[in-house]
Amino acid sequence: MTKIHRDALRSEMASLRDLLERSAGRDPLGSRSLRNRLTTLQSELADIEGHERNVANVALVFDGDPVRGSSAIEASFAGKALQEYQELIAKHVAVEGGRLSERGRLPDQIHTQARMNVTSLVHGSFGFVLEEDGADQPGMFETPAQKAVHTVTDLLKEAAAIDGGVFNSRLDDLDIRIFQTLKKFIGTLHQARSTLRIAEERREIKLDTYGVERAFERMSQAVVEENDETIEGDLIGLVPNQRRFEFRQSENGNLIQGRVAANLSADYLERIEREGFIAGGRWRATVRTKTVHHPDGRHATTSLTLIDLVGL
Repeated sequence: MTKIHRDALRSEMASLRDLLERSAGRDPLGSRSLRNRLTTLQSELADIEGHERNVANVALVFDGDPVRGSSAIEASFAGKALQEYQELIAKHVAVEGGRLSERGRLPDQIHTQARMNVTSLVHGSFGFVLEEDGADQPGMFETPAQKAVHTVTDLLKEAAAIDGGVFNSRLDDLDIRIFQTLKKFIGTLHQARSTLRIAEERREIKLDTYGVERAFERMSQAVVEENDETIEGDLIGLVPNQRRFEFRQSENGNLIQGRVAANLSADYLERIEREGFIAGGRWRATVRTKTVHHPDGRHATTSLTLIDLVGL
């Protein structure tokens, strides 16, 4: 039940109250029917508001050139847009689980966790309601797919915002594969001259023509590059919970520091538990250098991430 559906219920209830007020005393049978319908809607809304479902649930509503009134949408555009949105969800699930590799197919487990199904259509424009697979068995806690839906909505909102400051700052931490898929998705909207409304359970955002244009320009002007390098030296410190590291290179004595990849942090914690392992000693480290050329064209930022360690 997305915000679109909640708002539709409230709108219909308001219309019924208005009709009841205008027909008071003039049409007893009609008023009774209206009251019964209003009671049904009130009960339905109360039931919805009283139950939080921990599942991914979102409506993607398109408008513009690919949409034919409220009854049809270009199949090629809809298929491509939905596929790219699904890819965004899957890659965010992989990042949170520390399992998004630089290239190659995502693990089957990630695809299973992130799988979304089209459960209904939205008219008045044309849209799709997506719900994660297994939504008939909601759990007690937010699912990985649900978290991914929230994050993707935030990304699209920030990319299309009038002030691009928040999006620019997010680029430094945005995984390059997510950046590439986000760029494809926004490019698909822009090329088709489509707008987009995204409705989760409690919030809704709109990317109108100007918003899609701003997002497209930002994504086109931003450049994200990654380069992996293997170095040897001393591991000065590694803090898994904060995901930070310090490493002194043996070749030139330079001290480098940066973030630790999520999967390496998890492996490190397990090793501490199992072997009482602590920082220190000689290591061969694989370090990923990420350079972001920001859309403003005036500056670039560089960050380091430790993605592998092998003892020497």
